[in-house]
Amino acid sequence: MILRCLIGSLVSFALSATAVADDAPLVGIDANYALDMAARNKTWKDRSEPAEPFELFAKNGCQHARIRLWVGSEGMNRLAYATQTARRAKQAGLKPYLVIFLSEDWADFVKQPAPAIWKNLPIEKKVEAVAAYCESVVRHMAKNGVDIDTFEIGNEIDFGICGEFEEEWPKRVSLEYMSARIWPRMIPILKAAQAGVLKAQPQAKFIVHLSQWNNVDYCLAFWKAMQAAEARLDYPGLSYFPTSAKEPAQRPFRFLQTQVARIRDALHKPVLLCEIAYPATADFGGQFADWKHAVEGYPLTEDGQAQWLVDVFTAIRKDKNFAGAFYWSPEWYDGGLWDAFALFDSQGLARPGVRSLKP
Repeated sequence: MILRCLIGSLVSFALSATAVADDAPLVGIDANYALDMAARNKTWKDRSEPAEPFELFAKNGCQHARIRLWVGSEGMNRLAYATQTARRAKQAGLKPYLVIFLSEDWADFVKQPAPAIWKNLPIEKKVEAVAAYCESVVRHMAKNGVDIDTFEIGNEIDFGICGEFEEEWPKRVSLEYMSARIWPRMIPILKAAQAGVLKAQPQAKFIVHLSQWNNVDYCLAFWKAMQAAEARLDYPGLSYFPTSAKEPAQRPFRFLQTQVARIRDALHKPVLLCEIAYPATADFGGQFADWKHAVEGYPLTEDGQAQWLVDVFTAIRKDKNFAGAFYWSPEWYDGGLWDAFALFDSQGLARPGVRSLKP
């Protein structure tokens, strides 16, 4: 009897230790290159053993996956590919959330192109098309075995969405101009997308994702304008790449914590870090060549990258102002512009940072 009670207690303890609390932060990855890389015979290894990226991250503390969706049926990041990626993540035990880009290719804070099929539509017709499209993709995912309850409409939509976008920087940073000229054109699209999602998934939660983690005044004005127009905002979302900050005072995580505390106080919502990353070397060029301003105490080395991740995720798990964080493209060691930030080296061997997301 004593032995049975002891075994029962140990089993209960083990189950409670592995369970994820309802209010636990979302710890995840954005690994949307994995299927394309595998199709081109790229491989991943962990301590010299073959590894599958989604399974490896699930084993090392992740519970969620951020899935990228571009408009269109076939091709990289389009519906068939995104569905396959979401299913692969789910098979590994990761819960997917869906980023509905409302573009046929990359859209972010420097560009928000509308798909060709919607580009020349008057705004009221574009809004109808967006609503129908969003409903259809959510139903498609569910039909294919991927039930999703969290959605991000657009990606880094600071200055526009789906072609309704401000090109000139001086106008972008003018709250007066943006609130009068651009945000009123964005709001109907954002609300239509959310309405379409809600038709297919009434329990949906929504992320509104901006890039300016070090410009909280702008972000708060934007989010408040969306809320005032009755757009849904369950999670204010931010990108966070501290080595891109030219101001040394903005690089430490404690700086971000003060900004996030302001957001939580103003909106009463926890902040989700939709994209984070830290380089493992200073030897890189390309689009992100200037993102090599090391945070004090974290050298641009593999060990520095790993320790930064340990400390950031430890802080996020303790700080209720955060809803969680997703590492952007940890799998993408493809001989290109992101290799320094990947959590695998140029041979596909896992860097120490792979194990830094664990509690």
